[in-house]
Amino acid sequence: MLSRVADSIYWMARYVERAENLSRLLLSTQDLLLDAGAEGVDEAQFWQPLLATTGDEEAYSKLHKKIKGKDVTEFLALRADNPNSMLNSIRAARENARTVRDQISDEIWESLNSLRLFVESAEGKAMHRTQSAAFYERVLRGSYEFQGIADSTTPRGEIWHFLRLGTCLERADKMSRLLDTCSGLSLELPPHAQARPLRWAALLRSCSAWHAFQASHRRLVPSKIIAYLLLDETFPRSIACCVAEAESALKSLCANAGLKGMPLPLRHVGRLRADLAYTTVEEVLATGLHEYIDDLQSRLNQIGEAIFQTFVQHADLALLPEETPVESIASGAYHTYANEDLQAQFQQQKQ
Repeated sequence: MLSRVADSIYWMARYVERAENLSRLLLSTQDLLLDAGAEGVDEAQFWQPLLATTGDEEAYSKLHKKIKGKDVTEFLALRADNPNSMLNSIRAARENARTVRDQISDEIWESLNSLRLFVESAEGKAMHRTQSAAFYERVLRGSYEFQGIADSTTPRGEIWHFLRLGTCLERADKMSRLLDTCSGLSLELPPHAQARPLRWAALLRSCSAWHAFQASHRRLVPSKIIAYLLLDETFPRSIACCVAEAESALKSLCANAGLKGMPLPLRHVGRLRADLAYTTVEEVLATGLHEYIDDLQSRLNQIGEAIFQTFVQHADLALLPEETPVESIASGAYHTYANEDLQAQFQQQKQ
């Protein structure tokens, strides 16, 4: 497989997962506002953590002086000049799919193209204005459709493993950010037995863990919720499960690529999985949830960089003259390369 194909497949999966997670966040925040509406709480307290989760606080503040629900949802969903918006994530996924059109099934291409056409259409924009929850549900279904079609139409080869790898790493990263939004909340239940810990309940709903968690736990105890979403390998959206899936995909890719020894990305992901397997929630809380999540996100970024160095940059350098600087190679949102000669060589190799 060409390195540029692997790069595009990997990022196509990440961008679809990113759009799905953003839809989940927006939906759960709206539900949280409805649950807390009678309490008369300032809505900025609900939308500010969402901006912090996506890392868009600074970009948002340049456009809006106050945090308002309508402005935040428009900024995160359909703002074309926000590179992290749902719109741009879906556009990037579709563009990556276009560059590897001959490597993926027709059904995958059609599902992504249909989703992109919907979010850009007048119908989609009108739905977001008047029925935002229905809009987010539509994006969620589009992501489910993409993942289901990919699962049922992709041979279990390198393309499949890069799809799994991109999905799992993006999911783990977004789950860590979700957990971080609750790191400043009390780990004690409200004083009244009948009261509902709204933020923790919203956290479970945002990752479709509400029923799965309640099947094994009677009460919404925050420490148990953290343990479930962080360390439980049986729940498919937990960080531990995502890291385990990523390790499995990397083992297959490294074996298929004939890489000997212990390649850098496999070493990083193996260490992280081992740490998660032997860590307890008490140790996490003793360290501090926010501090633990910060370190976890750094390690996930380290894995992503190692994947690029091993499967993309290393292959790129093999095609370049010795005097070509490494800095001339770039992996952007749509994975075009700064070095035009290198891109031409890739095209010739493909032909």
